[in-house]
Amino acid sequence: MRLIALLSLGCLAPAAVAQDVPLQAGVARVEITPAALMPMYGYANRKCGPASGTHDPLFAKALVLRTGGTAVAIVTLDIGSLVSERLHRQVAEKLNVPVLLLAASHTHSGPQFLPSSGSSAAPEGQAYLAELEGKVFEAVKQASQTLSPARLSWGRGELQLGYNRLLLRDDGRARAVFDNLDRVPYGPVDPEFQILRVEEASGGAVRAVVVHYACHAVVLGPTNCKYSADWPGAMQAKVEAEMPGTQCMFVQGGAGDVNPLFMGRTGREEEDFALVKKMGELLAARVVKTARDIQPGAPNRHPLAHTSQVLRFRQRWEPEKTVEVGITTVLINRQIAIAAVPGEPLHKLQTLWKQQADVPVALFYGYTSSTESPWPGYLPDLRSAAYGGYGADNATRIEIGAGEKVVQQHLINLYRLLGMWLDKPGRP
Repeated sequence: MRLIALLSLGCLAPAAVAQDVPLQAGVARVEITPAALMPMYGYANRKCGPASGTHDPLFAKALVLRTGGTAVAIVTLDIGSLVSERLHRQVAEKLNVPVLLLAASHTHSGPQFLPSSGSSAAPEGQAYLAELEGKVFEAVKQASQTLSPARLSWGRGELQLGYNRLLLRDDGRARAVFDNLDRVPYGPVDPEFQILRVEEASGGAVRAVVVHYACHAVVLGPTNCKYSADWPGAMQAKVEAEMPGTQCMFVQGGAGDVNPLFMGRTGREEEDFALVKKMGELLAARVVKTARDIQPGAPNRHPLAHTSQVLRFRQRWEPEKTVEVGITTVLINRQIAIAAVPGEPLHKLQTLWKQQADVPVALFYGYTSSTESPWPGYLPDLRSAAYGGYGADNATRIEIGAGEKVVQQHLINLYRLLGMWLDKPGRP
């Protein structure tokens, strides 16, 4: 691995701050459902061709946090994936927001608009990308214009709604179980959900709830031909209905090897979407209870800190080629650490980050583009890469061990932002 660029280094958080550092937050949303019936994302064996309509709308939702002279924008999107050099550049230059996290839910019922490897985007895909970039920029702009004093609080819980699709077979190799209609809870998975609650500093009204959970958004299978946000959309809609005035946002975690236990594979729209609703609302019920039980957050006492790098790895099957992984580490109030990772990381990388990041809240944001680097595809952990299967050796191209190196770089960044790397040896 080589580190090829240091894209930004935010304010380093000192060990102590004499007084509070005011935190401001703003939120906004915009619908991003395509007007055109475009090819759909995610399934090579989908038979319907272009989408036949829309079942539920797709949204982009923005949360801007500003403190200590810098800012971060978290944008959650009901799409499969997004890489945009233009957005990162414009948000930084025109809105003075140096960190933009584009977090895709990875719904497989969104539009396919980005070009595949070795090909250019179709005209309708290019048009939609330009429209999407414009809408996301305006959402971040609107959120920046609605900044007001805020505070953060957090909570967590557990609910297993997924299974590990990489099943070890008799030949000693793993292969994927894509359709688990018997709902066998193959493991391991990370069943924990984590939430950030953004509330007004005065009065305590909840402005946003950011839900972090690791499970593929594939309740709907290749028989579905309608645009849908899948279970994350149903979850967000239910939370917002139960908490009026609150914007619910979803960030996917290390879900590269985790599929949902609920699967709509009948091809009958009413039955399949009923399962989408059921899974989404199961998590929503737990999220709402947790969000309501959280004690009000403490004042913000430390500036926002962040750092971004582009890491370069060898291509696993063609070592003369390289794969770039652009990452960003964010530290909020010396308590909340975000590891933003593009592509599809497997769940053990999320677990590794949470085990070793010595902060109260360690968030592993998978499927999240934070630099101008290309989408790297699947990021397996070492063990999964050894045993193989879809996303572990099949359909991944990054060198062995890259996943752990990405997590390690995030940990190096985190402890640097915490001011823990000394310039000389410490006391014996």
